[in-house]
Amino acid sequence: MSSSVQKALGIADSLKSVSENALLDTELLLAHVLGKTREYLRANNEKAISSDCLDQFTKLIERRKRGEPIAYLIGRKEFWDFDLRVNSSVLIPRPETEELVEKCLDKLDGRNDSVRIADLGTGSGAIAIALARASSSWQVHAVDISEDALAVARYNAASLGVGNIEFHLGSWCDALPEEKFDLIVANPPYIEARDEHLQQGGLPFEPIVALVAEDSGFSALDEIMMGASQLLKKDAWLLMEHGYSQQKKLLHKLASLGYSEIEGCKDYASVDRIVLAKLNLS
Repeated sequence: MSSSVQKALGIADSLKSVSENALLDTELLLAHVLGKTREYLRANNEKAISSDCLDQFTKLIERRKRGEPIAYLIGRKEFWDFDLRVNSSVLIPRPETEELVEKCLDKLDGRNDSVRIADLGTGSGAIAIALARASSSWQVHAVDISEDALAVARYNAASLGVGNIEFHLGSWCDALPEEKFDLIVANPPYIEARDEHLQQGGLPFEPIVALVAEDSGFSALDEIMMGASQLLKKDAWLLMEHGYSQQKKLLHKLASLGYSEIEGCKDYASVDRIVLAKLNLS
């Protein structure tokens, strides 16, 4: 049995209970199965679809109905100005993390020398790749505790032709070489284990180790702040993404550790999301 593009897209209504962008989701899934673009679908809505393709499409729709994120279903996610391979070993890159990249680039503006950067908890490699692509003279060290995540990050860097990244398996600053850095950036787990948001949207499908931290979500953040204070050069920067209710406490902790020019920033949705601070060595 075959169908047409138009008929297949008519299934979009069935996704409205799980998605605010049901038609977009449907188009992305069908385009993925057909190996075409969304523009192709719109220009060829009477085009026949084979029964095999229709079967693949229907299975993806059923998975989407159960809440599985589109990015995992099609295996990719756009970030910054490039596409990344993603799977259930890595968090799906979010728009607020693009703002973290923007803040990093602001702090490194005008630097064309051999800047050393560390990206802690690299996941898909999103932050590391965005920064490495900004200047070929910058050397980025990307760390993750998951071998599977590092495999994804390495693939993404290679597929995008990015060669100025070194990957390290391990925990936060402990995995880095004993050298000083100009900037350390991290998007660590910061959600408390009992947070009800973990059961919402696509979060149940994402790796729990990349989402949840002990000590009310502060354990990874605390470890990074402490470790970075030993690895940053004089007047170098630490930038971290954090949870919506954690900023005030983080600003206080950064000050107590001797950081200066401490700033809290909001994300695109006006939610407290990023802290940044300079390390002034005596």
